[in-house]
Amino acid sequence: EQLESRIDNNSDMVFYSESLLAKNEILDYYEQVDYYPVWINDSSLNKNGEDMVYLVENAFNYGLFPDFFHNTAIKKSIDSSLLDTELLLTNSFFLYITHLSAGFLDTTDMTYSWKKDSVNFDFIEELDKVRKTENLTELISSYQPKHWEYIQLQKGLEKFVTEYELDTAHFTIPKFKEDSIKCYNVAKEALIAHHFLDSSSNDASFIERLKDFQLLNGLLDDAIVGKWTGSVLEISNTDRFYQAMLSLEKWRWKKPNEMPDRYIRVNIPAYTFKFWNKNKVVRQHRVIVGAYATQTPEFHATLRRFVTNPFWHLPYSIASTESLSGIKKDTAYFSDRGMKIFREGAEVNPNTVDWSAVNNTNFRYKVRQDGGGSNSLGRIKFLFPNHHSVYFHDTPSKRLFKNDVRAYSHGCVRLHLPFDFAKSLLVVDEHQIVPDTLDSLIARGTQRVVKLNTPFEVYLEYYTASGDSLGNIIFHSE
Repeated sequence: EQLESRIDNNSDMVFYSESLLAKNEILDYYEQVDYYPVWINDSSLNKNGEDMVYLVENAFNYGLFPDFFHNTAIKKSIDSSLLDTELLLTNSFFLYITHLSAGFLDTTDMTYSWKKDSVNFDFIEELDKVRKTENLTELISSYQPKHWEYIQLQKGLEKFVTEYELDTAHFTIPKFKEDSIKCYNVAKEALIAHHFLDSSSNDASFIERLKDFQLLNGLLDDAIVGKWTGSVLEISNTDRFYQAMLSLEKWRWKKPNEMPDRYIRVNIPAYTFKFWNKNKVVRQHRVIVGAYATQTPEFHATLRRFVTNPFWHLPYSIASTESLSGIKKDTAYFSDRGMKIFREGAEVNPNTVDWSAVNNTNFRYKVRQDGGGSNSLGRIKFLFPNHHSVYFHDTPSKRLFKNDVRAYSHGCVRLHLPFDFAKSLLVVDEHQIVPDTLDSLIARGTQRVVKLNTPFEVYLEYYTASGDSLGNIIFHSE
């Protein structure tokens, strides 16, 4: 009766605040259950009420903000009006489960939104589950995406925000080559501010924690404050939280069961390639992706075939700039690189062209590099048609795979150990070509198009945070 009276009394009741997004759903619920409370008893919060308050206060664990759920108002209402607390917690529950299931950003304009139309919840049924559960945290967590990579990321973020305060400190790290002592002194200040190091720590502790910090940020743990280590030391833990927050959000935008049984996923800022089959990673590879000026785009496509010892048909943007500049400096530029030029389908002898009269506005040639070990695509490429003209391929420049930051390409994805991936692909595809035959094709320099029996989905995506199997989060430089 008290709760019904509180709802009916619209004088200064928190329930009538425009900020309570779920007020209509709240009213519908309490009318149906004859105003029986969910979160409180006669004089205090019940067990689920206490747990819901805890979940609101610790929303950071899920990549959410406590203020999404009126954390301050809830704390005040506990001391002033438990009836208001009851209504606020119901509002928080409805928003919480929707945010975890479908996200909290409108994908059209990236503004905060309660995406109730993106879920098929019967909110009355969902709240009834609260009455029956003995573990509210477990119930709340069940609304999250079930994908392994999301789960690991969420666990990793929870560990991170538990261990490290979300500071807002920013630094400018001096370049090591300009002032090595100042570089390391400021790096130490940054680690202290980011709560990775105690101010009384000795040099040995500083080095060890610097290595830990590098691993957390997806970098080689060499304790050298180079360009990339310096850049991640400059930003705050709150910035890192935002990276994880957006990455979790992007996972929630995916539809349930959107990812097929088998697919390839490249996380661009992590420089990682994973081949999934039946919820297991069959293979994981390092990749080289587009440089800053020629970034690899995000998109979804379908892999249907691969080619051994492929030709490389140079994109016009490269042929008319880099190649043209090369031939003007060295008449043997094309022949030294196994390249041929064509005009209107006919091969042209480059020595017969007056290159001094050619520029990037009147370049009328197509350039092709023949297959072989020196080909820029290496000895194999994997094709998944897309309007970006991006594909996976081998490369003769293997040394770059040793670097922790690997953004060097013109946009395509260079794959480490591509033949191992191709062999796994053939096995999973139950293809008539066996791995030994693939070795033979490569060794003989035979160009062959291998069409797969069943297409494989390919996802090139941009997630600036991920989790590992040990429950750790890893942040990736943007």
